[in-house]
Amino acid sequence: MQRIYLPHSKFSEILEITDKEIYHQLTRVMRARLEEQVIFFDGKNNQDIVYRIIHIDKKSVSLKREESIEKSSELPLEISLYQWLPNKLSKLETIVQKCCEIGYRNIVFFIADHSQKFVLWESKKQRIQKIAIEAVEQSGGNYVPEIQYRDALVISEILRQNADSCHIFCHTQSEHSLTLRDISFWEHAYVNIFVGPEWGFSQWEVTIFEENNIQKINFWERILRCETVAPAVWFYISQQKK
Repeated sequence: MQRIYLPHSKFSEILEITDKEIYHQLTRVMRARLEEQVIFFDGKNNQDIVYRIIHIDKKSVSLKREESIEKSSELPLEISLYQWLPNKLSKLETIVQKCCEIGYRNIVFFIADHSQKFVLWESKKQRIQKIAIEAVEQSGGNYVPEIQYRDALVISEILRQNADSCHIFCHTQSEHSLTLRDISFWEHAYVNIFVGPEWGFSQWEVTIFEENNIQKINFWERILRCETVAPAVWFYISQQKK
């Protein structure tokens, strides 16, 4: 069955789809027909709502609610990604697509000291958010991250958001670095992961992280591309679950 993200819906017994974009998705992209089932979700909980199409006309689609499905497709541990803003749109799209597929709850892009100039127009931001929605729809996830953009990170603000959090930043191997297996992620309710440019955070940024007790980790002697780090860390954490 096809899945469609439908925020702000009460999922009543009869669902009327009149939104032009959703209508187009159902009738032109999915080519849905009468009696076919469609799954909707609102991005607020781990639940899918199954509907059956009962009427189609030139402007709307009517569906009847059939069942609710409770799922376990999300980690109980909320993992957020703070990633430097890449210098290519293709990298940005890849990061968003893959991180939304696997289950990052929040994704924030920021400008690091070593960032190259990259202008991201509002239309591109809308496209990126649409990629996030499509990735969650197709992967069977239920929470759609709002992709955020910041000129700089205010570490103190991030640390205040969630008291029971584990914070790490990924850096090349150096003194006082740990590996992922050295950290007990599941002792916390939240994990914040900071990923910098492929050539690393600046010394000033490293100092700020260390002064705020954000743990430095490395991946042995390998240097990973910026679009590889976040999925690698997420999968390691997910497999640590007891």
